[in-house]
Amino acid sequence: MCTHKYSILLVILILFFITLNDCKTAKRTCKARAKFGDPFKSEYILPFPVGKRYVCSQSYCNPNGGHKNQLAYDFALLIGDSVLAARSGVVTEIKQDQPDTPKDETLVTHNYIMIEHVDGSVAFYAHLKQNSIRIKPGDTVEQGELIALSGNSGYTANFPHLHFGVYKSYPPVETKDVPVNFRNADGPLDENNGLIADKWYKALKYK
Repeated sequence: MCTHKYSILLVILILFFITLNDCKTAKRTCKARAKFGDPFKSEYILPFPVGKRYVCSQSYCNPNGGHKNQLAYDFALLIGDSVLAARSGVVTEIKQDQPDTPKDETLVTHNYIMIEHVDGSVAFYAHLKQNSIRIKPGDTVEQGELIALSGNSGYTANFPHLHFGVYKSYPPVETKDVPVNFRNADGPLDENNGLIADKWYKALKYK
């Protein structure tokens, strides 16, 4: 009987420490996770065509915006602008049936693509134009391939843009994201080597 009680207690303790560790991970501040590497060694390119230049309308860990706890970027692409794969991978999920000018943004979700990379990480491209996605789940896409058009679907505050973020695995979980910069981005970087809000970035040729 005592052995049974001790076994139950041990299970409870294990579950407690697992939960505590998960809570600690979740409570890590966005800035603490924002450890960007050398951009010239990045696996990623900007998700728009070479030669194009756009404003980073929202950067990572923005305390006054939608990226309070996200290592994500918004690029001010217009409706109908080309969206490219920032890294090669396999398409895991898409959604493209939502309108670009919803009457009530709170009632609809955005159109998006998720692409899994060879290391298990997943890129998330959101607010895409309705019915513009050129790929389907299971497809293999190459870096720089046209995958969709930018749109204004979902909650955008009626400001068309492309939301881009990378997560450690599929399905994506907030706080389990990956700090990403781009090896072909011509533009200023902050002290963490991340992109800066309200600055312009041009996509350069890449190898």
